[in-house]
Amino acid sequence: MTADLALVVTAHDETAVSGPTMRSADRAVAAARDAGYTVQALIALDGATEATTAYFGQSCFDHWERQVHDECDIGRVRNTVVQQLDCRYVAFLDADDLFSDNWLAAGVAALDEATGRGERAIVHPELNVVFDGARTIQVNIDQQSPLFTPHYLYLRHYYDSLCLAPREAHLEIPYVSRDVPNGLSYQDFQFTIETLDAGWRHHVVRDTIIFKRRRDVSLVTESTLRKSVVRALPGMAIDRVRDLGR
Repeated sequence: MTADLALVVTAHDETAVSGPTMRSADRAVAAARDAGYTVQALIALDGATEATTAYFGQSCFDHWERQVHDECDIGRVRNTVVQQLDCRYVAFLDADDLFSDNWLAAGVAALDEATGRGERAIVHPELNVVFDGARTIQVNIDQQSPLFTPHYLYLRHYYDSLCLAPREAHLEIPYVSRDVPNGLSYQDFQFTIETLDAGWRHHVVRDTIIFKRRRDVSLVTESTLRKSVVRALPGMAIDRVRDLGR
């Protein structure tokens, strides 16, 4: 039977920090099921260290499906997993981040509403709260907001990678492989631009939060001094960028 939602937790070198992550994931899954949705819960171990493999091999995680991959790239492992899923929607969670309890249930409801309006939609939490190595709060901007302008994408990304989207969106527009030395590091940034260009609508679900742990070494810190190559995308051409999101 096709599930309403698949939640995929990707793990690489995380251990103890994943305790709060998995508790938040279990609570969000329970809330979604209480709302009447069917949820497939999956841990994707990608190039995982021995310690990470041992941590997620504990019996307390036996109610999760487990898969082992060797992509060693968060975008590619997501692409691989999505191809194997049988669900309408997909949510991702990094093994050191956290959800608000209502994120999955509210996100699925928002996607169902958008589908009812005839939209192809992708949804994001209202807030991204960064903690640990840095402390910031990002307020996500709905594509329908008067504050939204595609020209901002020349400078910064509007959203974080932990969106909730139809499986169809990821099959249509898979993540590209990382290439940090040449400036292609934020795969979710390119995903946003390419989905906008393909007519997907990006919405924000009010009163939902994703908590992002900023560790000393991460994709963000690796990429800080690298330029982005997203301006080379067709949708970002100077004579086309104004049409993104219309």
